[in-house]
Amino acid sequence: MSSSPGRTVAIVSPRYAPAIGGVERHVERVATGLVRRGVPVDVIATDPSGKLPRVEMRDGVTVRRFPTLRGDDTYYVSPRLLRWLRGNAGRYALLHAHNYQTLVPAASRLAARHAGIPLVVTPHYHAAGHTWFRSLLHIPYRPLGRGVMRAADGVIANSVAEAGWIERDFGVTASVIPNGVDMPATTASGGSPDGAGSSGPSDASTGEVSILSVGRLAGYKQVARVVTALPFLPSTHVLTVVGEGPDSAPIAREAARLGVTDRVRLLGHVSAEELAERYAAADLFVTLSREESFGLTVLEAAAAGAPVVASDIPAHREVTGYANTGRIVLVDVDARDADLARAMERARAAGRSSDRTGWRLPTWEQTVDGVLNTYEVILGAPLV
Repeated sequence: MSSSPGRTVAIVSPRYAPAIGGVERHVERVATGLVRRGVPVDVIATDPSGKLPRVEMRDGVTVRRFPTLRGDDTYYVSPRLLRWLRGNAGRYALLHAHNYQTLVPAASRLAARHAGIPLVVTPHYHAAGHTWFRSLLHIPYRPLGRGVMRAADGVIANSVAEAGWIERDFGVTASVIPNGVDMPATTASGGSPDGAGSSGPSDASTGEVSILSVGRLAGYKQVARVVTALPFLPSTHVLTVVGEGPDSAPIAREAARLGVTDRVRLLGHVSAEELAERYAAADLFVTLSREESFGLTVLEAAAAGAPVVASDIPAHREVTGYANTGRIVLVDVDARDADLARAMERARAAGRSSDRTGWRLPTWEQTVDGVLNTYEVILGAPLV
């Protein structure tokens, strides 16, 4: 199973759908969007779980997956991926590597150089490690990462903030192509459809208030901080968490320690359809992430009608400009639990709203157009 050689693009990513996460969603939207435009795409990814098909066709995209060493799902070290890519990169028009925080771009650089084809990098760069250990590793890794960024024929940032970090840390000018936002369906009355079940919006019979958090359950996302704010909120406030990751058990333990286990629902992985329903049913969306290259979940929740409380970091400040004033409330990334709870109550008081008049939401179609234009400029020829 393979795509037509010559003008086929290889997108190299740590993981691919059905794996979930911001990078995974970005790569999937770009890959399928290119295919719809007539550009053959192969996705080269790892599968730390070892449970997904080694080769499959998903929505017109050929996906090739390779195991990682000892199931590594942090740096995605995969000698098999590197060997395969080095031996087969010559069949592609170019390689497009994702996620600076892993070794995938470095492997892609070696393969692209060996095959003599262009390399594009979308680093999803956070400018820091997500833990003290990973921050320490950034020091010896920085020369390797700088080499990758400077060797790339094109670097794409998801936000102006990220482009600034790339310029500062690597001396490279990146093109800014924002992530897109899936536009939700709305009812004729202006509200959003309610299909999320027990963690849905306020209900006159139960009085339950639905708080939603979405993202990888890792320390830098600070989901546990939302849990610690629950005791400062009425008992009717219930937190639903969508996502998987190493912090799942610690979050559950923190809820038990605070006596709010019955108010915290850890859903793990959900389908794209159910995620849209969760956004459409939430009374409030909260994220206290310390680092992001683009506030994708913030914009998705706001576009779906939920009031949003988000950490005051550069990427989140930037995405507030896409929405109307007041729909996204920023709080200090280290806000005290009581202050966070008060901010959540203030934001929730604004209520849900599907009125997006005047919003400048980026679309995935625009994202794909920007990526395709980048490819064609580098290649000096059209792909479609």
